[in-house]
Amino acid sequence: MIETMVNNLGIQNILNINYGKVFGSIKDLKLGKVSIDSRSLQPGDLFLALKGPKNDGHNYIKEADSKGARCFVVEKKINTKKPYILVEDSYKFLDKLANYRRKKFKGKMICLTGSNGKTTTKEIIYSLLSSLGPCHRTEGNKNNQIGVPLTLSCLDKNNIFSVIEVGTSSPGEINKLANIVKPDIGLITNVAPSHLEGLGSVNKIAEEKGALLENLATTGVAVLPRDSVFFEQWKERNNSSNLISFGMSQEADVSLDIIEMDIYKNLTTFEIKANGKDFQCKLGTVGIHNALNATAAFAVALALNLDLKELNKSLKRVEFPSRRLSVHKLHKGSLLIDDSYNANPESMKKSLDLLGDIKGKKRIFVAGEMSELGFEEKLYHQEVCKYSEERVDEFLCVGELWKESQKKDNHKSKLFDSKDKLLDYLREKIGKDSVIMVKGSRSASMEYIVDKLKL
Repeated sequence: MIETMVNNLGIQNILNINYGKVFGSIKDLKLGKVSIDSRSLQPGDLFLALKGPKNDGHNYIKEADSKGARCFVVEKKINTKKPYILVEDSYKFLDKLANYRRKKFKGKMICLTGSNGKTTTKEIIYSLLSSLGPCHRTEGNKNNQIGVPLTLSCLDKNNIFSVIEVGTSSPGEINKLANIVKPDIGLITNVAPSHLEGLGSVNKIAEEKGALLENLATTGVAVLPRDSVFFEQWKERNNSSNLISFGMSQEADVSLDIIEMDIYKNLTTFEIKANGKDFQCKLGTVGIHNALNATAAFAVALALNLDLKELNKSLKRVEFPSRRLSVHKLHKGSLLIDDSYNANPESMKKSLDLLGDIKGKKRIFVAGEMSELGFEEKLYHQEVCKYSEERVDEFLCVGELWKESQKKDNHKSKLFDSKDKLLDYLREKIGKDSVIMVKGSRSASMEYIVDKLKL
């Protein structure tokens, strides 16, 4: 656990501008990280009580106290022997703390956004940069209005790099978050139909993601996908004069070529071209899109003027987030690919492409619903179902949104009214020559099927 003095954390600085009243003494107080969840709190942490739409952090003060919280930030007086700070708005306190820590940070700040691949790309960047020294990053996918300032509040003076992921579900969120992050390097991975309920269209998503570039330092670098139809649009919005592109296109500054995948070894081998040089890469996962995520990470490294060939040695040590193309062998000798973490139409198609490239096996795709697609949600489900016809042997789906996608002439597609019925069917059909891939949005909870199959 990182311990730091209150003054170093920036709390005293905030208090000096009359934002908060101290009960007890915080002089020379040593604190760990800032925590908003009593379940994950560690002894010595500062517990910040946030009022949310469903939960109120003040209800967990006693639990945080018993777990060793050393100080509290609250919006009402509490009963504790430990020091606490009374504020009008805990969210504003967190934002002020994040701004203070960002101003004190002297390393390079990398910020990324996109519809697909954000978290995976972030982990690849982090792994590469960590080989050079202390590196800070967003934990998991804490990329929202709470997660980003919370992440920044834990910046350490010894960090030489910070990799921050930002997400959005409504207009203006990227601009607000990027304004807090103040990135030196700004990366957009891609744009695809997602969060359409809040953003309306793919064009609006691209516009929202592009706000990151307007918050770049003038001396910073924009890192953009050369193959995107929005490339020129984003280029125009770049606040800096520097740009590095990546992608499959030979026109990209960092281009991807020669991809080979071994699903059984969970390995992707590919070639990167940059600065007139080629080098071979190996990634401990599968999928062309993951090779492209790695290409984006190398583009960030190029933007930082780092030695790509030297960094490539760290690529094989990347630890990938769970439930993103995780490969498991089942007891019947079949193969299970867990891609259940999340889904939108574009990521569904990429996963279908991957499964379709596997030859000599019975390819079974298990699909949960895709959420937050707005008024065209049924059309997107029909589109994905149709896309599956020439790529898999069976397309098994669960959820009402798939109902209209079921055609009489599509014998590969089958709709189930419950996950348990789908599981029963799978268990009967699975043989040693089967490869099963499971995918769906978070709300679909398709990990249930994965975990049951692994038993």
